[in-house]
Amino acid sequence: MKRKDIYFFIGTTAELIKLAPVIKELDKRGANFKIIASAQNSLQFNELKFFMGKQSVYYTLGVKPFKLPNFYFRFVVWMIKAVGNFFLYFRNEFKGTDKRSSFFIVHGDTVSSLIGALVAKVHGIRLVHIESGLRSFDFFEPFPEEICRFIVSKLADIHFCPNSWAVNNLSKTSSMKINTHNNTLIETVSITLKNTKKADFKPIQKRKYFVLVLHRQEHILFKKNLTKNVLNIFAEYANKDLVCVLVLHKLTEKFLRKEKLIDKLRKNKNIILIPRFPYTEFIHLMEDAEFIATDGGSNQEESYYLGKPCLILRNVTERTEGLGENTLLSHGDENIIHNFIQNYKKYKRKQIKYKIRPSKIIVDYLIKN
Repeated sequence: MKRKDIYFFIGTTAELIKLAPVIKELDKRGANFKIIASAQNSLQFNELKFFMGKQSVYYTLGVKPFKLPNFYFRFVVWMIKAVGNFFLYFRNEFKGTDKRSSFFIVHGDTVSSLIGALVAKVHGIRLVHIESGLRSFDFFEPFPEEICRFIVSKLADIHFCPNSWAVNNLSKTSSMKINTHNNTLIETVSITLKNTKKADFKPIQKRKYFVLVLHRQEHILFKKNLTKNVLNIFAEYANKDLVCVLVLHKLTEKFLRKEKLIDKLRKNKNIILIPRFPYTEFIHLMEDAEFIATDGGSNQEESYYLGKPCLILRNVTERTEGLGENTLLSHGDENIIHNFIQNYKKYKRKQIKYKIRPSKIIVDYLIKN
């Protein structure tokens, strides 16, 4: 007799962070599931070890890292070679699986999610899309994520949407749509705050600070002058009373080095450059910040849950969390940026409390259907 299986196909640590509550809930109920890593990025599984149950082992597919000089060329090579690996692996993996009762889960808007969706459709297994229905309505921002999310939404059999707005965005889709009332990320943030300790970050000590994140590839690649202007604005406001903590994602650091800005920033005693933190430490860093300025969608949600003033350094956003409350969209307008920094305190809110667990809604459906 063929078995009912549940597969998670994950490409990035950001996806793992949001899927952790679902994985934990499935593990608690003793469900049969498998976590497959696409190798798009190296999953920082240990950052969320306290989330995971005994069954939460994962398998890495894809290809070995390439020692190629250009990051984007490496990414294209990964896509081409990895796709073949995925289809071959799952052709064998699904042999003992009852495809009509099993689920293949992808999350959000990564290239891995798109590839995973294609794998599921080719092999005829039910495709589940978690964090479905978000839209910026601009295929070039975020790029290529908006395109990936749009295509996956067309392919999915079951959509788990974080709110009614996301559900309505899928009104032309005949597939099953389920409102989870919040993103699963709200559970990750809450459990992180309750179960982990704050890291002792000595460069900050007892000084007030704000967190700056600029790492979107459309900004680093296509809007270099705007990105440099934004950096200059925030550097102006960094002083002994309000320190700027700039997160150095790999693309950010590469951009700063190429534009010969990194040494200048390091000489400024009121600007602290930090590498990407483990997730739990980063949440505590955000928790104690005066405000967050970011081009990241997940940071928008995290700021909303934490009640932190948040300036979204983008023209459009695919999320509604916090808009009109703690969150302001910059639209690339320098006047809006200046006004926010000068008046950020009016955007402070209380931390969001939730009663409905999105992970429970998702797992209830997966177990019963």
